Amino acid sequence: MVRLRPIACLAILLPALLPVIGCGKTCPTMAWINYVTVGLDGDTRNVAWVQLCTPDSCSQQTDRPAPPPVLPTATPTPTGANGLGFPPGQGPAEHHISVERNGTDAWRFGFVMESPGSVTVRALDSAGKTLAEKRVSLAWQQIGKATECGGPATAAPVTLTVNST
Repeated sequence: MVRLRPIACLAILLPALLPVIGCGKTCPTMAWINYVTVGLDGDTRNVAWVQLCTPDSCSQQTDRPAPPPVLPTATPTPTGANGLGFPPGQGPAEHHISVERNGTDAWRFGFVMESPGSVTVRALDSAGKTLAEKRVSLAWQQIGKATECGGPATAAPVTLTVNST
């Protein structure tokens, strides 16, 4: 009977073990933006802008389309310092809500790699007075093919009804 040395056993078994060892999914380092659109209904004559708030922050006022947000460059770190592959302090802005006006009565809000469960939307006049307000739950639907790695999502559009004053 021939006795195999441990190195020889490893050399024989390694090709059979590689598919089992390498079965984990490696996801690329990336950032994305999740969007929800708010549309107005009713008497919108006095609405100057729409604001969306999460428990952590609110969108800023805008009267024209905002430029698309610039996502940080995905530069992997040797240690994966913050778990996203960004160097410390250079990841996506936390709790930042981008906003752009899409037409007369629609606004699109974006969240960098966040998908809040509920938000409050407000229609405001030019002086900042609230004309309508509504708290809504958002159900996010991931878009794209990389569902196992995360990725962009959209929520169903929100309609805010403004009553005449």
